[in-house]
Amino acid sequence: MTDSTDTAQAIKDGAQDLAHKAQEQVTGAAEDAAESARQTAVEQADTYADAVHDAEQNFDPNSLQAEALRQVSSTIEGFTSQLRDKPVDEMLDDAAVFARRNPLLVLTGAAVLGFAAARFMKASPRRSSTRRGDDPWAGHLYAGPVGEHNSKDAS
Repeated sequence: MTDSTDTAQAIKDGAQDLAHKAQEQVTGAAEDAAESARQTAVEQADTYADAVHDAEQNFDPNSLQAEALRQVSSTIEGFTSQLRDKPVDEMLDDAAVFARRNPLLVLTGAAVLGFAAARFMKASPRRSSTRRGDDPWAGHLYAGPVGEHNSKDAS
């Protein structure tokens, strides 16, 4: 009886060890993916800030447009700085706290994003073919003008 108990315990310990290693691998892969996404976001935000700064140069420095572009550029640079300096897990915690404090805003944002995605999908070109030869149902459903027979029906 002791041998079977020891074997069962060894199997249990092995399964727990395997599960722990798998969890570490998944966590590591998720952290790597999040870090990669963060780096991409930082690079994109830097590009946008540079573009806004370049656009600002096209206006009189004292104009309203130049001031607005300076504020946009400053906001993007501040966002980029936070992205660059904060660890990913801390940003996720901040997002969770924000969602708990502002559930209506988060739900509204999700609804707006869903609506925008639906509009985008609806506006996307369809993959339908305009030629009858590409349509597998063309020979079955198209009868032509009244009195004209489909070539498949004539046989």
